[in-house]
Amino acid sequence: MILKQLSLANFRNYEQASFSLRPEGNLVIAPNGWGKTNLLESIAYCGLGKSVRFHRDHELKRENTDFFSVRGEFEDDSGLDLKVQISWQQGRKLLKINDIPVKQLSRIFENVKVIYAAPEDMNLVGGYPRFRRQYFDLAISQIYPPYITTLREYLHVVEQRNSLFKRPYTREEKLAWDTKFCSLLLEVLDYRKRYLELVNGAFAQRYPEVSEQVKDIRVLYLPHHNEDYPATAGQMLETLAALESREKRYQRSLAGAHIDDYEFRLNGHNLKTYGSQGQKRITVIILKLIQAALIQELTGIRPILLFDDVFAELDKDHAHRIAEFVDYRYQIFIASPREDLCLEWPGLQRLDLMEVTA
Repeated sequence: MILKQLSLANFRNYEQASFSLRPEGNLVIAPNGWGKTNLLESIAYCGLGKSVRFHRDHELKRENTDFFSVRGEFEDDSGLDLKVQISWQQGRKLLKINDIPVKQLSRIFENVKVIYAAPEDMNLVGGYPRFRRQYFDLAISQIYPPYITTLREYLHVVEQRNSLFKRPYTREEKLAWDTKFCSLLLEVLDYRKRYLELVNGAFAQRYPEVSEQVKDIRVLYLPHHNEDYPATAGQMLETLAALESREKRYQRSLAGAHIDDYEFRLNGHNLKTYGSQGQKRITVIILKLIQAALIQELTGIRPILLFDDVFAELDKDHAHRIAEFVDYRYQIFIASPREDLCLEWPGLQRLDLMEVTA
């Protein structure tokens, strides 16, 4: 899949802007504060239906305006055109695919695949558990679109259980919510287990030419209650029964996928604690390359890569190896203030932000 044309209206610092894009990708080289990140974020917004940096859509609109619009004209790998337009005005979001209004944002997931990488992705190794859950939930849903529906249903049940613990309830009422909770939890865990098996297999086999150390990287799944989950819904119901008194005391669900975590290990040691900054950076970048490869293999869609200043603190050897490995197999957009990247990526067209209205 490639993005051929991008049009923006009142998106962040862009009043009106239109970009014609190369199939191989583009370099966005400019000083800080010129809108490089905003440009890449607009592409991500077209592929995800939500911001990769802000929690609310209204934060994406240009200052002193009441609407914004992002429109991407794509071409899929079979040569068919696909137009995606997302607009926001006065608290309402409108999505159109091929100029036809649609209600489900999940429709984007089925057709457009984008991967956004930025320096903040170091939080995947060293940040709070929610950063890792958010990343893996998105990555899984790009390969298995039904996952996002299952996850939303699961989180709704978690909210209902939490409300239950704040008031008197009957045995029957709790059993009904617990049964739904256990069924959906096992579905979510199955998706996560399958994805981690693919990721760990890729770390071990595919990427030594980028960095030799990654063959010793493993990603572990860490249940919040420090015990492996039971294999059946019936056994999980027993676990919840044992937790009931504590859950009533804390008025929330104390076990489940909504509070679990992931851990990166290098040679059996926690990368967060024992890894160097360089090892953490290269691990995160390769994780994104694995994500891209899995999307292409399992969906048949080549994703679009968005690299926002990820080479800023990467040594030249690893940066060169990544460029050789990618080798334009995906359309890639790289934002950076570094002029020397034009030499590292000679096949990419440079976008001049001075030529657009901003």
